[in-house]
Amino acid sequence: MSWRYFLVALLVLAGCGPESKTTDSVAVLATVAEKAITVLDLDRYERELPDYLRSKKEGVAAHRAHLQSLVDKELVLREARERGLDQLPNLKHKLSKMVNKRLAEELSREIVDAQLTITEEELRAFYEEQSLGWEIWPAHILSASEEDAREIIRLLDAGASFSELARERSLSDDADKGGNLGAFFDQSSAVSSLRDGTFHLEEGQISEPIHTIDGYEVVKVLKKQRIPFEQLRADIAKQLSQRKWRSRREAVIDSLKKAHELRYHRDRLHAVLDGLHRRGLDQTQAQAPLIEYRGGAIKVGDFVQGLLDVEKGALPPDSAAVCHVLELWILPDSLLALEARAQGLHQRADLVEWKEKKLQRLLASQLRLDEVAGRVEVTDAEVRAYYEKYLDTYKSLPGVIEMTEVLVNTRAEAEAILARARAGERLEELAIRHSVRPGMKPVGGHTFADSGRVTIASLYQSPYRTFFGDSNSKDVSVLQGPLEVQEKYSVFRLDQPFEMVPLPFKQVQRPIRVDIRKRREGGLFNAFLDSLRRAEADQVQISEEVLSRYAAGR
Repeated sequence: MSWRYFLVALLVLAGCGPESKTTDSVAVLATVAEKAITVLDLDRYERELPDYLRSKKEGVAAHRAHLQSLVDKELVLREARERGLDQLPNLKHKLSKMVNKRLAEELSREIVDAQLTITEEELRAFYEEQSLGWEIWPAHILSASEEDAREIIRLLDAGASFSELARERSLSDDADKGGNLGAFFDQSSAVSSLRDGTFHLEEGQISEPIHTIDGYEVVKVLKKQRIPFEQLRADIAKQLSQRKWRSRREAVIDSLKKAHELRYHRDRLHAVLDGLHRRGLDQTQAQAPLIEYRGGAIKVGDFVQGLLDVEKGALPPDSAAVCHVLELWILPDSLLALEARAQGLHQRADLVEWKEKKLQRLLASQLRLDEVAGRVEVTDAEVRAYYEKYLDTYKSLPGVIEMTEVLVNTRAEAEAILARARAGERLEELAIRHSVRPGMKPVGGHTFADSGRVTIASLYQSPYRTFFGDSNSKDVSVLQGPLEVQEKYSVFRLDQPFEMVPLPFKQVQRPIRVDIRKRREGGLFNAFLDSLRRAEADQVQISEEVLSRYAAGR
């Protein structure tokens, strides 16, 4: 039996699938040092076993091979416990973290999630209070300065025609259309300054000057309509549910803080920052409590490790950010786990069983690590030879995309750009005059030029790579768009074909090395299993009679 078979045995038996209807399900197939393996155990294992891991043998022989996987599981766990691996501090710490996380989740479901209710009246009230669903059809006049924009407003107040002023004085490309943007826009389609400056207006009203990236806008609402509540109901329910969940959770955590008498040691935040960014923590700093409460404490060292786990590299830079993470993530889970234990949730039968299964997996992993660690070396020459032998396997790198883009703020602007490009204007010139890309932050793996030229490196995620795929020759020179990109709208053109190319050796040598090492470590552990079977042969009894009856009933 290989290591992966053993992992499957642990995973399957950790599940809670429906029990077999076999009347003989409690019959004992095997015992390992008085630990019984029943028909039910084997039935559950085989029902959950992936096809690619099933024995290639037939009949009783196949079932015997699967039963051996369960026997090996018990032998491994017995050996791990005899070595005292269940007493290792690091393993105990891992298990404790797993249990606390599960307890926090369980209690949160009971006292937060299960308490949430949303009535139809609340949904309709939210729709009205938040002014959801409104759309406007705007026209605009773009000016270079606020003074010019206010002069436009003065002329409009004096009776000037909005469309005529737009044709005469607007700096926007749609001036010849009287500034008419040609479509309805909802609040998600407008930048915040335009949204705040226009959506409160009624039909026919004119805005104050609105500062945007292009200059100063004066906007007239030509039409205004509202999407009915029924069409937005699902989105409203989601928004309101999230808001009520956050509010309920905050209330629960606040009550737990009071109930468990929290005491903060904010003077120790500097030690947290030392542990994250600077010289690290000494033992005294690590053991000092950052937060104390009735029944326990969060130590500085544990908090630092918790931050490292939560933030995944994006570490908080200062005390204020540390406090934010503490209040948002670390403290709530700690308090929920503490309260769950106070309520005896950790003694619930299903959670006791779940904890035992997690312990078994940790024990098996630790035993494997002890047996194979440091015993396998993979040379650079072996990795190179493997790469060259299986080169076709690594032809999965999409080529570099070369394209031209015009990026604008609204779909209406993009549609106008597309129409002009199809009428014969060069996309490069339109990009120089109208693209907002030069004023935006750089994007990893993308190179942008003022002429609209874009180069997207291999493997980098991009809306354009999603659109074009991993290789493309059919779309070369074809005008495309509008495509939503970074909350804006793009008109674009693929300039050169690209196709899949081999992954560079440097990029794949590490995963190749890991793959070779894992296969060799698997061989070492299989050899260890063989030796364990021989050494413990007198502790294993298999009932061929029960196994034969089981096989006959399949």
